[in-house]
Amino acid sequence: MAEFRSERERLSEEKIEMNRRMEDYRAECESKMKQEEAELKNRMESFRAECDRRMRQEQQDMARISEELHAKAAADVLKEQQAAERRLADIRSQTEEQLRMEREVSDSVRHVLRELPPLQAAMELGDLACLDTELEKWRAEVLSDRFGDCRGVVDAVVNMAKERLMTWKSVEHTWKDIIREVERLPGSLSLLTYQSQRLFRALKEAQLTNLDLRRGDASSVDRALEVLLVWAEKAMTCKNSVQELIIRKVIFWPQLGSFDFADLDICLRLVDRPETGHHQVFLSRAKVLVENKAVAPKDLKGLLGHIETMLFFLKYAKSEDLFLTHQEFKKQSKSLNPVVASYLAWAEREYSPGNELVQLSQSQSLLDGIDVAAVLENLRQPPPRSARGRLALGPSPGESLTIFREIFYQWAVVMRKQFNLLVLPHHTQVVCLLAFQRFLEAPQNATNQNVVRALIAQVGTGEGKSMIVAALAIFVVVALKKKVHVVVDDETLLDRDFSTFRKLFESFQVAGEDGKKEPLRAVLCVSEERLASAKGDAGLVARVDPDANICYCEAKHVQSFYASIARNEQRDFDSYSGRVLILDEVDALVIDEEPNEPFVYPNEELGKMATEVAQALLQGAKPEQLSKFRSSGHPAAARVVHEITKEWERGQRMVSGEDFVYAKETGRYCALQSGRVNPKAWSLALECRNFNDGLSKEIFYQERLFVMSRPRVFRKYHRILGLSGSIGSEPERKFLQDIYRAAFFEVPPFLKTCKGSPFHEPSPAKLGGMQQPVYVESTVEAQTARIAEVALEARERVPVLIIARDRLHADQLVESLHVAARSRGLGAASEDVVRSLSRTLYESEPEQWKENLNRATMPLGASDGRNKSWRVTVTDRRGGRGTDYRVDDPDVDAGGGLLLIPALVPASQREWTQFLGRTARQDRRGQYCAVLCSKDYDAQASKFKERLPDRSTGLEAVRAILNWGDRETMERIKGSAALYNCGVRMNELCEEVFGKKSALLKDPAAREKLVDVCQRMRWMSVAEIDQAFTRLPAFEPGKVPTEARDLGRPEVTPTVSAGIPGTPLGTTRALPMSGAPKVVMFCLDWSASMKSNDTRTHLNRFQTCVQCILRILQDQVKDNDLVGVVCFGPNVQTIIPPTPKGIGGSQLHSRIAGLQPANAGGTCFYDAVLECLRTLGQPQLAPADALRWLVCLTDGDDLGSSRPNARGELVNNMLAAGKAPAGLNMVMITVGALKMENVRVIQSWVKHVKNQGGEAAHLGDKDATGIAKAFEVVAEFLAAEVGGAIEC
Repeated sequence: MAEFRSERERLSEEKIEMNRRMEDYRAECESKMKQEEAELKNRMESFRAECDRRMRQEQQDMARISEELHAKAAADVLKEQQAAERRLADIRSQTEEQLRMEREVSDSVRHVLRELPPLQAAMELGDLACLDTELEKWRAEVLSDRFGDCRGVVDAVVNMAKERLMTWKSVEHTWKDIIREVERLPGSLSLLTYQSQRLFRALKEAQLTNLDLRRGDASSVDRALEVLLVWAEKAMTCKNSVQELIIRKVIFWPQLGSFDFADLDICLRLVDRPETGHHQVFLSRAKVLVENKAVAPKDLKGLLGHIETMLFFLKYAKSEDLFLTHQEFKKQSKSLNPVVASYLAWAEREYSPGNELVQLSQSQSLLDGIDVAAVLENLRQPPPRSARGRLALGPSPGESLTIFREIFYQWAVVMRKQFNLLVLPHHTQVVCLLAFQRFLEAPQNATNQNVVRALIAQVGTGEGKSMIVAALAIFVVVALKKKVHVVVDDETLLDRDFSTFRKLFESFQVAGEDGKKEPLRAVLCVSEERLASAKGDAGLVARVDPDANICYCEAKHVQSFYASIARNEQRDFDSYSGRVLILDEVDALVIDEEPNEPFVYPNEELGKMATEVAQALLQGAKPEQLSKFRSSGHPAAARVVHEITKEWERGQRMVSGEDFVYAKETGRYCALQSGRVNPKAWSLALECRNFNDGLSKEIFYQERLFVMSRPRVFRKYHRILGLSGSIGSEPERKFLQDIYRAAFFEVPPFLKTCKGSPFHEPSPAKLGGMQQPVYVESTVEAQTARIAEVALEARERVPVLIIARDRLHADQLVESLHVAARSRGLGAASEDVVRSLSRTLYESEPEQWKENLNRATMPLGASDGRNKSWRVTVTDRRGGRGTDYRVDDPDVDAGGGLLLIPALVPASQREWTQFLGRTARQDRRGQYCAVLCSKDYDAQASKFKERLPDRSTGLEAVRAILNWGDRETMERIKGSAALYNCGVRMNELCEEVFGKKSALLKDPAAREKLVDVCQRMRWMSVAEIDQAFTRLPAFEPGKVPTEARDLGRPEVTPTVSAGIPGTPLGTTRALPMSGAPKVVMFCLDWSASMKSNDTRTHLNRFQTCVQCILRILQDQVKDNDLVGVVCFGPNVQTIIPPTPKGIGGSQLHSRIAGLQPANAGGTCFYDAVLECLRTLGQPQLAPADALRWLVCLTDGDDLGSSRPNARGELVNNMLAAGKAPAGLNMVMITVGALKMENVRVIQSWVKHVKNQGGEAAHLGDKDATGIAKAFEVVAEFLAAEVGGAIEC
């Protein structure tokens, strides 16, 4: 109990203590609350007071600001009012000032119109004294007062006059200095020649600056004339009146142009002959020519040479024998095509002995006016028909010559008016023309492979080939009523021939479309620059005129004519049946390298797209940021973006002065080709560079849409007539026979048909220490020493011409021969003895080049023949063709003729014939001795495993080299045969598209397919080309007839190295390529669910996929593209590793076609995608810039992928981290309703690929009927990569 009470007491005490504490705590809380209430009350009162204070302050501030704003607004209004008043005052003042200035300008213009013309007249007249006097009137302090704002115009004219005056004074000073120096003529000819050259150059300089020396000091010009006359008297062998006339004409001609002192020297030497004996004829004609005021000095050289040639032909006119002519033609009968033999036999019947065009008697003078008139009358009138001819059916012999008689007559009349000389055709020319006539009139059967479609005659240099061409052209126009294209592939010769025969063409008329007679229209194709300077010459055109009867042009113009047909709205490819092609030299027909020419066409729509892409790049966009352009939906969008991106970078790397230059005429960069500006050349890279540098506002975009086969275009002509100095080698003849159905014959030299007349061919000369016609030295040094030995010994008897390998070799030979000549005691004279005719000299010093050519065959030493020797001239291969080395000294003939020393034998038989044609011209002798270096032929010797004969004493080495050349030609022709046939087929199909299916060109998808095949045709066979054209809608290439033979693919380049699955390490495999290949991986679901037959076709899901893939493989995958297939179900299998279609095409097709779905379930979709990405990322799989395509199809959610990739994490990480294969593009096809989380995974992949610049899409369809449509979208993606033309 005690314990209980004790415990109760304790508890009571605790309770009392607790109550006490509670009371204390309550009291403390009440105290704190009262204290806090007091503090809060104080803070509230302080806050209220502060707010009242701030409100009063803000009210005061607002009142102040309001007052300030009102004041500012009032000030602004006042300022505006004042400014408006000032502007009105200024406008009023400006108007008054403008009216005043206009009045002053009017006054200034009146002053200019009154006072400037005398100054301009002085400049135009070339009057130095008058110009000096006029300039005294134009003081600077006066200009500002009299001309006001016109001062700039007047200043320009006055400054130009001052510059002209300074130039004229400088020219006059030089002129007077030279005149003073020649007051006493130099004693030596060399010094006199030097001073004469200086005088002539000063005279030309005065002409170039428009200074009239006669107005200033007429006596000085007379003195210059005296000096040149004295020089001519000393320099020429025979003084005559024609030389004086030439010098007078030159001195007083207002503008000499390109005529220089060397040309004057040449003209004087052409007439350097005595005025007695037979030379009187030449000089009398030359005198009339020189006295003709219409003949400019620049034309004298050619015209004087023409007179010389005409007299040469007249010399042998009476010696020509028609019987001998036919005998010479018959000598080739064994080698002739029987058809051509029949042509020549017919020509013999028509033009038989006794039926000559004219009967020339020995008593007739072909220089007497009366006799010449009788000959011309006889020439024009055919012989009377015999009684037998009147009774017999058909024309009498000779009647076929009616048109040719008129041509010969008109030509003779034209030449007689110009030169007062008779021109008659050779018998050889007449027979040749008749053979061509028979060929032209012969019936043709296009299906008969033995029918001759081209006839080619070999006509030697100087045998009147140009006349035959002109006569044939007129015959075709007048007799056959067809148009003619005459091709001369040398601009100088083309101009010469047209100018020579232009008046002959103008003398004929043809029936127009209305039946009325109208002048025959002949035109010449010239450059744009020449046409612009021609001042309205109707006979000159920049391109082939389709309405002209005769068009002289180069081969490039014939190609551009076809291109113009292909580009016209009315594409009449059959118009060639009304045209005949005549070729002066058949080089253009022999195409052994590149037989095809692609045409590019502008595309405005793609040009706008290209401009937008270029604008984005200009603004700093990266290639991966151009996806919006790629996804524009246009079939060519991806290609345009790819090309612009690539060419933009290439354009930035282009170097000014090397790749392009700025052309002021066009205001933009123009391409440099072979060192020359070509404003017409188009380059996408240069378009980008112009755009980037602000020189153009848009990209001019073109694409390749047409391929022309040059041989096929030539074959389209009604007939081909060829005349060539050399038909060429046996392989070339075979090529012409196979491609053009050509036949050949040779026209014998007319001297062979003259009784008792000399005819000489170049003969091998045994010269040098070993007395051989051909030397083959082992080193260049030994070759040079041998050339020096042969040339410097032979020059004692005859002039020597050396043909070097190239211009560099020619320059080196000249230096070496100078040294050798000095070592033989010639000293300073060696510079004159050995002269250069290299292209280097021609380009740097054309006047010196002409002088060297003129002196090449002139003798050194006394004019009476004592101590006479000759020069050694060194030229390059250019000088071995078409350059005339005139020899008229009889002593040269006595020494065997001009000696030709070829330092090489060209591989071409035609070029070798041209080399030999530099000597033995007309009735002169000629000889050659070849000095070769075996090292120049090491490559051929090694190639053919034959040794070049170097110990023989004959021409075995020459024959061996020409034989190697023939074999190389044969290889080139054979090597280009497949490309030729592919080009023919492309040309046929392109014509069909453009001519009859032109609507396809307006379909972007069809157009893109055409671009593709035009780009890839070099790597396609004929069959593959046909197959590619089947992709065009409603186009059936099988219905287009063809001449092409399928010889396989022309090219298989470049190589793809190891790294391609299936290719052993260390090996390479050749791939036909057209730009970088693409890699296409198909990732297909082949689980059991793919067997479902719910596609609403006869095919199940998987079969539909296979058929779509096969179609893509055929249409959208190129031969150089790589294709792979991965299939997935319960596991992942690589069915086909990435394999080039061009190598495994048939196996790819069969393996894909044989795929079957699995029987088990499961869909390891994510693992399959990961495997494909790893495959596409292999480093050596394809070039770095190749596009990689992943095309996947699944018909269900992923079920069975590995745990780390169960939700596509590994794929997502690869794409998000930027570790995806370069150039990746992705198309995901899903069939049926997938879980939303799986859809989001796929869409995230698509987004990653797009962000990295690739093409990507998710194509989801609710059911299997959309599979085919989804693959059509895939096909469009892949087709967008077809390459276009980037240069032309």
